[in-house]
Amino acid sequence: MTKTPRDIAIAQLAAYNNCDLDAFCALFAADAVLTDLPSGQVVATGITAIREMYKRRFATPDLHCKVHATNDIGDFAIDRETVYGLPDGPMDVVAMYEVKGGLIQRVFFIRG
Repeated sequence: MTKTPRDIAIAQLAAYNNCDLDAFCALFAADAVLTDLPSGQVVATGITAIREMYKRRFATPDLHCKVHATNDIGDFAIDRETVYGLPDGPMDVVAMYEVKGGLIQRVFFIRG
């Protein structure tokens, strides 16, 4: 059974909230790219950089993400979320996960 972009986004959220680095990274393509919008700044390219970035993030006590709303279109699962447990306090985010072949290819973040 083929997993939809929403299925992958749900699995990614569960891995994130469990701080399960291996399960989290298993959902990304080897050449996945994470990009901040509207600047277009690439924050991580490739699974090695993504793993390192989230290894540090997952070391944060009380880290968790709550999704407030979702929207799906084509290859994209779009989440409106708040990340808690960060050193600077909660952060509001829109995350757009582009999923192809059952793996996250690109993620676009708009951070509040």
